[in-house]
Parts: sequence; structure tokens; C-alpha cells
Amino acid sequence: MSKAIIEKILKCLALAKSSNEHEAAVALRQAQKLMQAYGITDLDIEHADIQEEGAHAGAAKKPASWECELADRVANAFGCSVYLAVGWNGGRRMFVGTWMFVGAAPSAEIARYAFEVMFRQVKCARANHIKTALKRCTTTRTRRADLFCEGWVMTATALIERFAGNVETQARITAYLEHKHPNMQSSSTTNRNAGRNLSERDYGDLVAGHRAGKSAQLNHGVNGAAAPLALE
Repeated sequence: MSKAIIEKILKCLALAKSSNEHEAAVALRQAQKLMQAYGITDLDIEHADIQEEGAHAGAAKKPASWECELADRVANAFGCSVYLAVGWNGGRRMFVGTWMFVGAAPSAEIARYAFEVMFRQVKCARANHIKTALKRCTTTRTRRADLFCEGWVMTATALIERFAGNVETQARITAYLEHKHPNMQSSSTTNRNAGRNLSERDYGDLVAGHRAGKSAQLNHGVNGAAAPLALE
């Protein structure tokens, strides 16, 4: 669907509210003609400001629970919804996952950007923790690194709460998803620590993640604008 056509229809609908009856009638007819010609519905117009912005996921199926938590927390902070889209990458000959942030402009774009930077940062912190604290671990390395990431995500995402989006748009976002993605299904995650009694070392990894997450800083854009955000 052409964004330019949607914008033209919106302009016509705005003119249709003119106090000049002739001008209003002409504008309304023009909007109706465009909608019929391009198969655009009332729902398409209602959802014109809803955007979907994609960020690469760490896995195509069953991503780590801490990664899902990061995506959910970022989406919620900016008044968005998020879902995992799975597609085939012909060049790499494999399925790839994409986190799709859905929200009213520009919230979805900001949420996508914030997730990308935070995801990159937590992976860097994870690699450093493995190199320094888990270098002698073998069978428990990945599981304990996950605990570190859980702690990092919980602490770092608290920094973005002050940028929370308008929750009043959630109903429209839900309606948009039901209209555009009626066959969406829930997916499972990979939690390597589910149902496990954590040891003192495990708690140490979780605490280390909390401490590392405190170094994340989310700043407002230039002159207090909402975008772009910088997380360093």
C-alpha cells in the first residue's frame, strides 16, 4: 500500500470537514474514489499512523528468555507491541528471526532503535562476563551467561521507563495486529534456568548482570526531542 496514496486520502478527508459545503463534498468524493481504486479500507485509514519496525533477533525459533524480556520491556516502555517474525534468508540458506515493534509513529522506530542498541550492548557485556568470570566453565557456561543477561536486562531497561509511550494507543495497535496478522501464534522461548534451584555461583552471575546493567545510559535526543535516542 502506497504511503503517498494514504496521505492523499487523509488530506482529502481533512478537507471534507471544511465549512465550504461544495469543497467538502468534492474532497469526500475524491477520498472515496481513491479508496475504491486502491482497495483501501476504513481500517487502513484508521491505522495509517501505525508502523512496524524490525530488528534482528538472536534466533529464528525459541530465542533466549532474556532476549524476549528485553524486547517486551522496550516495547512496553514506548507504548508498542512486539512480535517475532520468522522468514527464510535465501542468501544464508536459513530461517532468521526479526523482532517487529508495532506502534504509532514515531514510537515504533524509537523502540526498534533502543532495542538494537541495548541488544548489542548486552551481548558485549555477556561476552566480557564469559571471558572474565566464566572462562573455566564448560557445561554451565551458557546457562550462567543467561543469568547474567537476565540481571542486565532487568536493570538496564529500568532506565527507559521515563520515555514510556501513550498507553491509549494500545487498543488501536491490538486492532491493527488483528487486522493485519490474524493468524499470529504464540511462540515459546529458551529458558535454560527454568525450574532449577540456583546455586550461590548462579546468584553471583545474576548480581553481576545487575551491576553491569547500571552502566547503560539512555539519553533524550537533541533539545529534548524523542528521537533518536542514544544508549551508550
